[in-house]
Amino acid sequence: MRLFATVLVVIIFMASFSHGRNLASIRRDAFTVGVSKADSAAEYDFISEITAKMKFSRFRLVAFENANAGQRLLLDGKIDAIIAKINYSPRLENNFLVSDPYAKTEIAVAALAENNEIWTLANLNEKTLTFLPKDVSSEQIQGFWQNSKPIAAQNLSDAIKFLQKGEAAAIIANKQTLEAENSTLKIFPNKLAENDIVALFAPKSKTLQEEFNKTLKKMGNEQFTMNNEKSSKSLNPENLGPDNKVKIMRLIDELKKELELLQKELK
Repeated sequence: MRLFATVLVVIIFMASFSHGRNLASIRRDAFTVGVSKADSAAEYDFISEITAKMKFSRFRLVAFENANAGQRLLLDGKIDAIIAKINYSPRLENNFLVSDPYAKTEIAVAALAENNEIWTLANLNEKTLTFLPKDVSSEQIQGFWQNSKPIAAQNLSDAIKFLQKGEAAAIIANKQTLEAENSTLKIFPNKLAENDIVALFAPKSKTLQEEFNKTLKKMGNEQFTMNNEKSSKSLNPENLGPDNKVKIMRLIDELKKELELLQKELK
């Protein structure tokens, strides 16, 4: 009988998890977040901060290989959210609850460092271009180069292999991702696009999504207030260093002299 009761509790817990846990349940356990294996270190600080601001005692990271695997974990109720540099797309809202943007990412283009044939983005039309689906879509690429041939790569290593084998001319991806291979790639300075980064929640996790968005807004207001305070302090004469005070006094003297000269000319 005791065994049956234990199994029943586990089944009930998993059922509630798969349909979106309530905030009290997450606070008793942990905020379980899906992260990409490539981005987990980069996202760690943000996840840590927002977990504390949402008053969850701790968080648990579950790493996945690619976007499809992460989304399956979320829909199967294995995680509470995905925070993994996901670019916003209206299509996401067909299957998930989407957070307000919490960051932005710049989409850039890179070719092999030793490639001397491609010097401008105009050279890429009618070329085969590899891209990372988590960063950019084939539709976006063909919006820039109508006659290009986009091919998806699972990760940056695979994308570089396409270049090395001559199967693609350039990589289209998040600039920060490309910068990790600076020695192998040359990154073009042109910014293709700037995408909003969002978190994903299961369709029935409305309360969690709302709490996340409310916390994001509060964090943004706190940062705005902090920046204003810093700006006010820097403009306060009492906070100026001796060197800056001397420079300002000299500037005032010079302006006075200019004004006197101008007044004499007007007479």
